[in-house]
Amino acid sequence: MHKPIKLALSFGIAMTLGLGAMSQVHAIDSVEATVDYRKGVMRAIGGNTAALAAVIVDGANEYRDNLAIHARYIVDMTKDIPALFPEGSDFGETNALPAVWENQERYAELSENTHKAAVTLLEAIEAGEQDLGPRFRELGQSCRACHDDFRQSN
Repeated sequence: MHKPIKLALSFGIAMTLGLGAMSQVHAIDSVEATVDYRKGVMRAIGGNTAALAAVIVDGANEYRDNLAIHARYIVDMTKDIPALFPEGSDFGETNALPAVWENQERYAELSENTHKAAVTLLEAIEAGEQDLGPRFRELGQSCRACHDDFRQSN
């Protein structure tokens, strides 16, 4: 009678340890996935910003009808940039400096400034403003302010 109890107990302990290890692996995979997602979002924001610049700065006016698409993406993806940098995601090949996690309040403030600048640009586009240069510069300056303190320069 003792042998089945020992066997059942051993099996239970082994399963508990195994599931615990699996959940730790899953947690690591989840954080790595968060880092991958963050990098993708940031690249996409950069790509949409470059598309805006091609029209607003460089004069690719044949794509002017697409401005709202690009600006709206930036508005949507900058709603909560700090959420892309949760605690424990400060590893791997990334351009994010440790300051992101060390000074989260300032990072959130600068991120909010970028979101507001993107909203202002989108509103100007939707209102049909022709001279979008000043609004686009505000967006670029807000991005730069954050990058200066929180992103490694390449």
